Amino acid sequence: MKKENKEINLTAKEKKKIKESIYDEIKDDLTVELSKTLIDEVNKQFNKDYKDELKDKISNEISDDIKKNIRKEENRLSQSKSLKIFRLYIYILLLIALFGFVIYKLYVTNNLNVIVPNNIPVPTVRTEEVTTTKKADEDLVKKYSYLMKSIVITDTALLNDNYKLTDITMSERLKLAYNTLNKDKISIEGSIYMVSSSDLKSSYDKLFNTNDYSAVDFTINNLEYKYSTKTDAFIAINNKETNGDNIVFEIDSIIEDETYVYVEVITALKKNDYIYNINNQESSIVKDKGNISLSKYKTNLTKNRFVFEKEKGTLYAILKV
Repeated sequence: MKKENKEINLTAKEKKKIKESIYDEIKDDLTVELSKTLIDEVNKQFNKDYKDELKDKISNEISDDIKKNIRKEENRLSQSKSLKIFRLYIYILLLIALFGFVIYKLYVTNNLNVIVPNNIPVPTVRTEEVTTTKKADEDLVKKYSYLMKSIVITDTALLNDNYKLTDITMSERLKLAYNTLNKDKISIEGSIYMVSSSDLKSSYDKLFNTNDYSAVDFTINNLEYKYSTKTDAFIAINNKETNGDNIVFEIDSIIEDETYVYVEVITALKKNDYIYNINNQESSIVKDKGNISLSKYKTNLTKNRFVFEKEKGTLYAILKV
């Protein structure tokens, strides 16, 4: 006999009871499942946050360590570099001081300018000739030392450069000629000084032998000599006391060639019984006790070379050494 299916019509109340019954049955399982899902999600998020935080923390710590190490290394390098720089400054200062001292010595000894005028030969002495030259010097000094007796210089400017005498002004040459005059050639009446032009010309020709003498005004030892055509003489009025300074020379060596005699001298300034370098009159070198030997102090003094024409025995040039 065939069983027929019958549609069951449930009331709303019955449906509600069934739903509640079903909910009660799966509630625990659903709660557990949801709870597990939520816990997993929380764990995942926690792990992510923790990892990120941990990563940041480690990164920061590593960064701090690196920075500290960098600073330590920088300090070490800085100290090392500072020490090197300090040493470098010391070396530079020492070099500057040495350079300044050398320049000062060159200035004081008048050796800064090493240029020699054209056409003035400068003899050189080879090493193998030193012995014979020293012996020859003694003979040459005896033979030619008289040439320096006619040289009296009161103007240091003539000793601080290289001059061929034909290149300097007539006024400067007259000064040199005036210094070679005998005292009886200078007439002094009270404060009036007078020198005849003929006497000055005679000294000039003897010293230079250039046949180019001319009467021009010149100043020497606080005396301003003016040439007077009426009297053919030089006249000066002394309104000041003449100073007691004078330039002194000591022959150091003499060399000759076919044309010239070269007299090298040690040059000094004698003032108030003291010896000075002509380029430094603020600090004396030694007290002059009379007949002092300049050669003992020549490293602190200047040197000059006087060039004389051998045939004429006349002054040709004044050079620095």
